[in-house]
Amino acid sequence: MSLTDPQREAVHTLWDELADFPASGTDDALLHLMGKLSGWLDAGDVVWVGAARLARGAAARRDAQRGWRGLVVRQMRQAPLIRSLSHRVQAEQDTDPGMTTRALVAGVGRLRVYRLHDGFVDMDAFRQTAHYRAFYQAAGITDRLFVGFPVNADTESFFLVDRCGTNQRFTAADAELVGYALRGLKWFQRELMLSHGLLLAGAPLSAAEHRIVRLLLTERSEKEIAAELGQSPKTTHKYITGILRKYGVSGRIGLMALWLGRRG
Repeated sequence: MSLTDPQREAVHTLWDELADFPASGTDDALLHLMGKLSGWLDAGDVVWVGAARLARGAAARRDAQRGWRGLVVRQMRQAPLIRSLSHRVQAEQDTDPGMTTRALVAGVGRLRVYRLHDGFVDMDAFRQTAHYRAFYQAAGITDRLFVGFPVNADTESFFLVDRCGTNQRFTAADAELVGYALRGLKWFQRELMLSHGLLLAGAPLSAAEHRIVRLLLTERSEKEIAAELGQSPKTTHKYITGILRKYGVSGRIGLMALWLGRRG
């Protein structure tokens, strides 16, 4: 099975479009990517998860997710139910990560694309779980494509593509298309991780810090950033100082260099 010439051309056009977004436009670029994947695959929603390895050795072996945790989640749809379920999934990682999460984490370190109904998990057993009833049945998710992409040894980027309220299942051709599209975007997935503090920062960025990082990558002054966020200049400066410390740089030029280095 192979992609058609029009499909390859569409993917290459997408790569070019994403490269045209400025460093400060990572959030918009992610939504653009999600919209394209949704349109190509007739999907109801697309979710991105930035994950990191928080434990190694014996501690990881005792852990249901082998030491990995999803730390940042972004959805294409902003429905209240989806946001609520997303927060619940994150909260339950330590106690009940679910069969699909365990199966996805088992393959860390390589690009992988799975379909929910292709033997990825035992569906008869999965349907009997509280996880399935809460996070699939209640959300109306009837099928899902899972894509895991290693960014480095300790971080992975995951895309979840959902079909909702339909019996039409994803095909092997659908999986091939999304895998091909994301395989060529390692630079962008690094940028996603970087923008949320998951690649080089000492700890994930808060929502407020993430907004400020986006503005630091523009030509706005600290005073202008403070005004846009409705903060005092003193508060904004305190945030900026902490952000630069997390990234291990001494100023905005060093911060921009991290992004330019990823695109080079």
